Amino acid sequence: MTIRLRVRELAEVRKLTLAQFQRKADLSVSTARRFWYSTTDGSENGEPLKAIRLDLIERIADFFGVTLGDLFMKE
Repeated sequence: MTIRLRVRELAEVRKLTLAQFQRKADLSVSTARRFWYSTTDGSENGEPLKAIRLDLIERIADFFGVTLGDLFMKE
């Protein structure tokens, strides 16, 4: 079972591009890309994320106004 972040989906519902999400959420480019693509290296086809800092994921949940559970999807 793979679990991925729904950051891109939530951002696109709000009509945000990756660059807009990165700036508005006040994240580094590399962190924003890793969350957007839910990959360890921030590339579209990279290995799935294996670890996430809780403080960052809480910040993203607050940014989108969702619960932590709403940020994750099982595949």
